[in-house]
Amino acid sequence: MKARKIISIVLAAALSLGALAGCGRGGDDAEKSGGENTGGAKGRYLETDVALPEKTSVYGMVKLEDGTIRIATNDQEGREAVWDLAKDTGSWEKVYDMPEEWRQTDTFFVTHVALSPKGDAFAVTSQVMDQSAQADENNSEATQTKECFYHLDGKGNVTEVPMGVKEYAYFMQYAKDGELVAQFQNTPVSSINMETGELTDKVSGAERIAFFGMAGSTLYAVDYDEGISVFDMQTGDPLPKDEGLSDSIAQSGTQLNIQSLQTMPIIFTEGKEEQEIFYCTNKGLYRHVKDGNVTELLIDGSLTSLGSPDTGLISMEAMDNGEFYVLAIDSQSNKLLHYAYSKDTATVPEAELKAWTLYENSEFVQNISQYQKENPETFINLEVGVTEENGVTASDALKNLSTEIMAGNGPDILMLDGLPVDSYVEKGLLEDLSDVAGRAEDLFPNLISAMERDGKLYGIPLRFAIPLIEADAQTLEKIQDLKSLADAAEELKKANPDRDVILPYYDGALLAAQLYDVCAPVWVKEDGTIEKERLEEFYAQLSRIFDPEKYVEMEIHAVNEGYRGYVSSLGGGNLYVYSDKMLLNFGNLWSDSDFSQLATTLAEKPEISYKPLTGQTEHVFVPKTIAGVSAKSKSKEEAKNFVQFLLTKDAQTANQGGGLPVNQKALEDQIDRIDAGMTIGSGMANDPDSYVEMTIQKPSEEAVKRFIGYIQEADTPTLNNEIIRNAVLSQAVDCVNGKITPKAAVQAVADQVNLYLAE
Repeated sequence: MKARKIISIVLAAALSLGALAGCGRGGDDAEKSGGENTGGAKGRYLETDVALPEKTSVYGMVKLEDGTIRIATNDQEGREAVWDLAKDTGSWEKVYDMPEEWRQTDTFFVTHVALSPKGDAFAVTSQVMDQSAQADENNSEATQTKECFYHLDGKGNVTEVPMGVKEYAYFMQYAKDGELVAQFQNTPVSSINMETGELTDKVSGAERIAFFGMAGSTLYAVDYDEGISVFDMQTGDPLPKDEGLSDSIAQSGTQLNIQSLQTMPIIFTEGKEEQEIFYCTNKGLYRHVKDGNVTELLIDGSLTSLGSPDTGLISMEAMDNGEFYVLAIDSQSNKLLHYAYSKDTATVPEAELKAWTLYENSEFVQNISQYQKENPETFINLEVGVTEENGVTASDALKNLSTEIMAGNGPDILMLDGLPVDSYVEKGLLEDLSDVAGRAEDLFPNLISAMERDGKLYGIPLRFAIPLIEADAQTLEKIQDLKSLADAAEELKKANPDRDVILPYYDGALLAAQLYDVCAPVWVKEDGTIEKERLEEFYAQLSRIFDPEKYVEMEIHAVNEGYRGYVSSLGGGNLYVYSDKMLLNFGNLWSDSDFSQLATTLAEKPEISYKPLTGQTEHVFVPKTIAGVSAKSKSKEEAKNFVQFLLTKDAQTANQGGGLPVNQKALEDQIDRIDAGMTIGSGMANDPDSYVEMTIQKPSEEAVKRFIGYIQEADTPTLNNEIIRNAVLSQAVDCVNGKITPKAAVQAVADQVNLYLAE
């Protein structure tokens, strides 16, 4: 254990220097922490996945008093069971099945299972009541579900606990001594008496507690201001604030705001030594001595799945041999992560690749975590050009990037979204990736070949969107280009004065964003300047489509101007077409969620159809997360290997809503996992009549085949230039409102673009 602690202090020192930034350490500190500068130090925790019982999801995990890891699961048939991880074989052995009558159905399901280190368990079931049985004379808003509570002994024998609580159970956890502590909606953090069902307030000030965790005899309560209060589990009395713990959490940059009732931003467990606790966040796994000033970073989140944006934390256990188990969940399934110390692995990865992206990209960060997990000798140091914290504009970020590249200090891997790719190609700054694409399997070949320039491939899109238009079949037939779209919009306005033709929340900039991608490819001349006539036509037709009489301003416009520049989703209006509140919907289909809504609409509304959207050009697709490799990189082959990984099916299944995977098998798998029966809704907080919802249907084989066919026809990538995009959208509001003419709007755009080119 001593060697582990010494190495941990080295990593903690790196953290205290502010070394962790984004997904990587960033800047000069990253170079200082490299393998060469640490004298080739060895020793690091490595992460592996523990295979869970097949086709199960996990309610919770606990370490029993004898050191056995136990989990409670639900399988695809809706059955619950409890399993132990065999110490000798690493396989799962079923301890018992929960009652068959608890089998999950559309009206009955188990919501919580808490496991005790002493071997028993506590379960909460929820049953949807018959609507006719709910209402009574005194309560017209009777609850729609009935909750029941049960204690299970170590063999699975069940006893109902007569609890009178009606609120929903938020969090529950067994203490080391077998006491069950729970937090219910509108109920203080309480201890549950298993015989009487009585709730006893466990801590003071519970009304301010957002969630809690326990480590040994201490309860850590996180309030809504992200402060941490400490309580003695035996007495319930508050303990002095652990300043060292609070400071270390704040210093790491961890955000403690709760995002769901399934996961928590921080989890705790006790250590083997007195006063020793461990806590885990997306920044990593830490060792802390109670009321001490030193906190050790044992496992760097940026080198493991902990730092992946789709990893949610459920619980953690520390083993007597110094290993750890973390139960987590990602966008696809539960994960049981195992961390063991490897004395022969470099403390800090010896190989480093620098990556750069203009804006934060969740899928890319997730992919970096995946790659580093499979390649522990490599560290991907990610720099994000524009963040909420740095206050840098897109223009300044691009200038800074160009300066770094020309000075030979630039990144090895670039996400080319928003970059002036033509200029980079002309200057010889990008490597040909034709060999990388040639080795990849199952990619949409048309999307890859469309990115070629003079037979070379300087950027490979990892994700994409496809512009589509949705309307009744008769209207759809009339729309062949941007002008006929405007004609159809005006015709629909006249014929339906009491209905919305387009989404009423689209101002000029949002409307321009919906149509930008199918028009922008024709706006730029070979010399990089603006083709004014085509852009003027765009603004003119945009003004015809916009309906100022129906426009409803959203409060978010005043809060976040950036929102208008990047939202261009077909999904934003689909629910309104489905609910007969809107006649015409167009934009980019970004995700399997967007497609599930579209497919449901087509299945239930035979009068509605869709097709690819044509503006001032046709067969358009929107390449996203475009991977490029710097021609000036000193690690070209390593960078290419990383890009190769990004195209694999495993990497492409990362799904944070940032675009469809360019790997066809990954896309088909995403569609196949669409959750039929899920209800989705949308509406504005200040307009209750705007609320609409649908229950998702499983897309038919015919619907999937049709959609894939449209993708396979796409051969024109949209214009990838953030400077032009921002300039065009910035003039759209005044143009559609008649404050400036289309000609004046075009001139303003041309002035901005020409100024940028001159710089």
